[in-house]
Amino acid sequence: MLPCRELMRVGVIGVGHVGKEHARLYAELPEVELAGVVDILRPRAEEVAALHRTTPFTDYHEIFGKIDAATLAVPTVDHARIGMDLLENGIDVLIEKPIAATLEEGRALIDRALRNNRVLQVGHVERFNPVVAAAREVATRPQFFEIHRLAAFSPRSLDVDVVLDLMIHDIDIVLSLVPVPIREIRAVGIPVLSQKADIANARVEFEDGCVANFTASRVSFEKTRKLRFFQPHDYISVDYASQTGIVVSLRMGRVLERKLEPPKGEPLKLELQSFIECVRKRGKPAVSGEDGLRALALAMRINDAITERLVLR
Repeated sequence: MLPCRELMRVGVIGVGHVGKEHARLYAELPEVELAGVVDILRPRAEEVAALHRTTPFTDYHEIFGKIDAATLAVPTVDHARIGMDLLENGIDVLIEKPIAATLEEGRALIDRALRNNRVLQVGHVERFNPVVAAAREVATRPQFFEIHRLAAFSPRSLDVDVVLDLMIHDIDIVLSLVPVPIREIRAVGIPVLSQKADIANARVEFEDGCVANFTASRVSFEKTRKLRFFQPHDYISVDYASQTGIVVSLRMGRVLERKLEPPKGEPLKLELQSFIECVRKRGKPAVSGEDGLRALALAMRINDAITERLVLR
């Protein structure tokens, strides 16, 4: 455990669209020293390093011995290879979602973290959205979810399909609220502007009868991130973007409505603060490797259902 008075030395490996935001926030945290950034593109590494007065590297091995913890924000296909190397060298890791490209690689990361007594946190950032935390407090026994996550097309993240790119955020939220086995999955998805599914819908039924209906698109003209769920006597609606929501309840024959308006906060900053605290105190991460593996497993089952449907057409 690091003494509280010491700055924690942190690095960011991969400073593209997501990683550069990690670097920005680490540089702002008073308890952290951003000790370096790594990117295989030297100009990008140098640009981000100059913004935050830190050291650029093009090979992540060069940062060994200079950091205590790291964000890993490289393409998914490289998560396991680099992540296991970091863990083996005594570095605690926050790995961007999805945890890995395959279930076997995800399990290997978890095993490596356990073997080396390292923290492994997975970057499911919506867990740290204040309105999601507020909705979690009123959740009792959710029985039906309706979730829409729509975004405009972007050339980034095309190494994965829309399920692993966008839908997995909501998959993680639902799995955290419904901790029971899955009974059935139905799904459809099609490629539109890339070689992988760019829009998808999945219907997931759990053993307790709960149904979650997910829709995700990265080819939309509008940007929407909304979650609604129903449980006995309650309807809860959440807008991820505005960090607001409502709860409509039936109590003693009366319909009551109240707003969910928690103090706003930047989810990514809250995620990084949680990671740093976990590393410092050697605690259990808010989103563990096992959580990330469960989300990946369901995402891959949804993709299998999409593939099966396409084959049958």
